This record gives sequence, C-alpha cells and structure tokens, in this order.
Amino acid sequence: MFKPYTSSGGNVAVTVDAPKTVAFGEEFTYRITVANDDRVPLATAALEVRLPDDFAVTTADPAPDDARGFRWTIGTIPAAERRSFDIRGRLYSAPDAPARLEAIAVYRPANFNAEFQSDADATTTLSASPVALTLSGPDHAVPNASVTYTIAYEHTGTLTTPPATIALDVPRSFVFASATPERSRGDTLLWNIGALAPQAKGQITIVGSFTVGQKEPIIVSATIAIEPAPGKRTVIQTSEVQTPVLGGDIVLIATANDQTAGFAVAPGDAIRLRIAVRNDGRESLERVRVHAVLDATAVAERSIINFSGMTDAANGTAIGEQLAPGLRRGTITWTEREIPELAALAPGAQRQIDLTLPLHTAASLPGFPGQSRVTITAAVDVAKTGAVEEPRRATAAPIELTIALP
Repeated sequence: MFKPYTSSGGNVAVTVDAPKTVAFGEEFTYRITVANDDRVPLATAALEVRLPDDFAVTTADPAPDDARGFRWTIGTIPAAERRSFDIRGRLYSAPDAPARLEAIAVYRPANFNAEFQSDADATTTLSASPVALTLSGPDHAVPNASVTYTIAYEHTGTLTTPPATIALDVPRSFVFASATPERSRGDTLLWNIGALAPQAKGQITIVGSFTVGQKEPIIVSATIAIEPAPGKRTVIQTSEVQTPVLGGDIVLIATANDQTAGFAVAPGDAIRLRIAVRNDGRESLERVRVHAVLDATAVAERSIINFSGMTDAANGTAIGEQLAPGLRRGTITWTEREIPELAALAPGAQRQIDLTLPLHTAASLPGFPGQSRVTITAAVDVAKTGAVEEPRRATAAPIELTIALP
C-alpha cells in the first residue's frame, strides 16, 4: 500500500552569503552552504567555487582539496543536513565594478545512479577607491615646445594598499625628456610607488614635447594600479586631460606645374607655383604669413630663376640672399598687407596664391651651368590661434626641380 520515498534529486540547495558592498582592502567572508533538504541522504557531493578575478584569498575553512582551484570533495550528506564553507579575503577590483562569485554543487542521492547539479551566485561591489589621482597639464601646446604634466596622488583610506604603480599613457607623438622622480624603467612611463599607507601622498612631474599637432585635442591619461597577487594588476583610479596641440588645423599644399613631387624642366621654362592655405580647425588663424622659399643654383650670385620676370597678382615681397657659392635663396612673402584675408583666416576658409617664375636661359644668364636645380618649399606662419597668442609654423613637402642644358 505504501511505496518507498524516492528522491527527485531537486531538493539540494546551494546558497552564498556575501556582503553587497565592501570597502577597499576590507577583509570579509564568503559563506557557501550546501543543504540537503531531502529525506534521502546524498551518497556523494562535491563543490566548486569560482571566485572573482580580483579577490585575494587569505583563508579557506575547510581547506579545499584542489590546491590550484577551490574544489571540495564533500562525500555524503545525511538527509536534512548541510555543509558550510568559508572563504575569507579582500576584494581589489575597480571601484563600482560588480565582482561575481559562483558556487556549483554536483551530487548523487543514495537511491539514484545519476548526478544532479545545483548552483548559486552572489555579487559584491567595491566602494569608491580611497586613492585620489589627479593629472594636470598645459592648456595648449605647439609642436616641439616643452610641456609639463603633473600627477598627484593621495591615499585617503584607512587600510594599507598592496604594492602600487602609476603609469602615464601618451600618444606616439610625445617625446619624453625628464621626470621627477625618475621612471622605474627606462623604456616606459611607469613608476613603482610601493604599498600606500593611509594618508600617504606624492607627486610625479613629467616633461616632454609633441612632435606634431592635430585637429582634435590629444588625450593624456594617468592610472594607478595595485598588484594584489604576483602578476595580477588591477587599475583602481584614472585621471585624464585633453591637450590641444596646435598645428593639425593648418592645411598647406604647394604645387609646381601642377606637380607635388620632383620633375625636370628646361632653361627658359616657366614654373607655375600655387600655394593653398586652409584652416581646418575650429579657431580663427590670425596674422598669417605665407612664404615661398626657392633655393636655386646660382652663377656669379645670380639665381637661375629670373625673378625680374616673375608674375604675381598678389605682389608679395621678394628677398634674395646668397647661401653659399653657387647657391642662392629667394624668399617671397605675403602678409595681410598684400592679401587682407590673411589677417584672420576663419575656420574652413582657404586662400590660394598663384605666381609664375621663369627660368633664365644661357643667353640671359651667361655661364648657365649644364646641370642645376631648384628646391621649392612653402611655409606658413601663424601668430595667433583663437585666443592663444603662440607663433608657429607649418611647411609643405619640398619640390625638387632639375634642369639640364640640351
């Protein structure tokens, strides 16, 4: 009349008791319980606990069977009994990032040949980092000019941190010059500052420069990380600044006879030079000066370029100088006096300059050499960008012309 009771295998519960929030470095306990709420004993049971990556264990009671992981062979659990496992340690994760623990129990009731599984998890969040980190830098920079960044840190908590490092992340265009204190390694912007006691504070100063400018501000960031276990690095605080590096806003294009690379010409040919300046930035470029620099072979301090035959609607100012025997430079400059738009080049605005420069012939320049050359380089100077009074220069790639007598 009465059939013996058979376990369904579903009356085993796993629970995890864990705090919702803990302070940085605070020691606390995870308690995992495997409860057999059935009327049939468990013939075998095992527990595996998957800890958060940033949890540093101090003790486990009872000790796990597997030294490489947190696994216990429980064995039998009588009906209506339970087993508890305590794992104590500290959580060193990123502030406000949830750290999840998962517990999995695999078991077999005494009257079953099959195994069953029960699991549970818990999430603990680390409160705000007790280490304050502040990065400060220049309001703006120009290429190749010295800039200084300062990293300030302070431990406002009540517990000593594990060994800590501070790193500065900069773009490839940043050239390191010096730091106080010195870097921990010569090939990276990283400082080992050791374990931080409560109220510990310090400052790091980095000096360097940027090789090029760009349209958008450059982001420089600092991080402080701890090493709760060998080989384990956890970032606990970051700080960043944006540095506008002037220069990427100027677009300068120069062509000679519609070419941007070198080519050959003949004596008496005309060089059609075009220089275009465009403001690709967000601020006005003020007091702009455009230059065409022409280094040419010379005979008796006369350039093979016939400047007296130059055609220039904008009427730039030309100045000649002897650089060396057989080499003479002619520089043509246009300012707001010749081109009023150069007083302030608005964002998106472009100004184009066209001129024609004829070459001498053997008749007009006695002794015209059999082989000669002309190097054309365009440059632009900007005195002020928006509200920033900072002179700077941009140059276009040189164009090399070769000339040979027929």
